[in-house]
Amino acid sequence: MKTILVDDMLLDLQLFELKCADMPDFEIVGKFTDPDQAIAYAAGHVVDFALLDIDMPGMNGMELAQRLRQIRGDIIIVFATAHPKFAVDALRMKADYMIFKPFDREDIADVMERAKLLRRRQSKRFFFRTFGSFDMLVDGEPVRFRSAKAKELMALCLYRQGCPVSIHEIVECLWGEETAGADSTGYRRTIKELTDTLRDCAAEELILRARGSLQLRLELVDSDYQRFLDGDEDAICHFQGDFLRQYSWAEPMIYTLQEKKQLMLARLSRRDEHP
Repeated sequence: MKTILVDDMLLDLQLFELKCADMPDFEIVGKFTDPDQAIAYAAGHVVDFALLDIDMPGMNGMELAQRLRQIRGDIIIVFATAHPKFAVDALRMKADYMIFKPFDREDIADVMERAKLLRRRQSKRFFFRTFGSFDMLVDGEPVRFRSAKAKELMALCLYRQGCPVSIHEIVECLWGEETAGADSTGYRRTIKELTDTLRDCAAEELILRARGSLQLRLELVDSDYQRFLDGDEDAICHFQGDFLRQYSWAEPMIYTLQEKKQLMLARLSRRDEHP
């Protein structure tokens, strides 16, 4: 990820640069104490991520962020400031994240992980909603599945988080005691309906088929479920004990997610108490 750092304090730039050296996904392509130089660089080069000080002489970080967004609309913007009073303004201009000075290596590592997560999301066409009823979106538009069973099979593949889903598991989850639907004709028809649905929305690459199993290519998709597992604060707060509502086989996961939420919220609370 091509990264620029803009701060009138040279020491802060050097600290961030040292941490980036430990993370091969990030390439520092520019360090600037003058915002105008940062704008000139971004106008002629690819910039994926910018860490900006807010309180700078002349052009402040808010103004700089707006200029950078005009040049590159998908740039990830993270503000660094010693003044909490700027937090509201940062939210208004839709900053991706914010850290407070003085920051340490752990703070920087957190920012870098969040930036990587944001970049992965920006590049994915496929999003799944799991908190509440299950839905799949492609380029922001909901998908109409060929059948309810095909939709449930897609949900099961997501639920298994990229692990192969065996034919036995498919039959057990989708039909259970409905033995009439559990024969080879039933599950073969459902697999075909799912395959046809994905072909309709140019998403055939999502599912890998092997002898006796299906597997979701997890690296191609995003979901509120995955964001929760990654520790995303918005996803943690959004989960209210409702998960894959239509499907009884997903109910055991609700208790696990509730436990994880309590642990994550406790960790976030400790972090806020001891910045």
